[in-house]
Amino acid sequence: MNEDALARGRGHLQSSTGRAVKRGKLTEEAQQEILGRVTLSTDFGSLGDCDLVIEAVPEILDLKRNVFAKLDEVCREDAVLATNTSSLSVTEIAATTRRPAQVVGVHFFNPAPVMKLVEVISTVLTDEDAVRRVAELVQGLGKTPVTIGDRAGFVANRLLFGYLNQAANMLESGHATRDDIDTAMTA
Repeated sequence: MNEDALARGRGHLQSSTGRAVKRGKLTEEAQQEILGRVTLSTDFGSLGDCDLVIEAVPEILDLKRNVFAKLDEVCREDAVLATNTSSLSVTEIAATTRRPAQVVGVHFFNPAPVMKLVEVISTVLTDEDAVRRVAELVQGLGKTPVTIGDRAGFVANRLLFGYLNQAANMLESGHATRDDIDTAMTA
């Protein structure tokens, strides 16, 4: 991560909280309080005292594993390390660390400020306390956590793929037009 990326992140945070102020959902004082609590850094070492670190890099397994190896070096032993993956194996990511029991998935749906559902993913090695801590945090954020096992597609995407496959089959067989399928799903 470089300084340009930090500046973009800072700008995104300022603009998103600024929109909330303009809509009356946040006061200017509350915005400044939020901005004051956020520390941006390009140094992994600055994460050393965190209770929970959530990684949100692109969906590239080697990149995520590299991030987790670095986190494993700098974070406290009791810290929970979480990945925001939507499709990769949490188990494969956890294997990069010396603490697979402290690794969970925490999949926020987009757009995260609006969507309530958050999948909290455990592996066969994940400590139940780590899952509980993350689920409680998610609930404290006003979200709805669902605790699930580490399977491809987790829960929501697996359900979605069933719908998408049925829609494709109906279109291909001539049972319904694309527009009719779209209308049926959105009306």
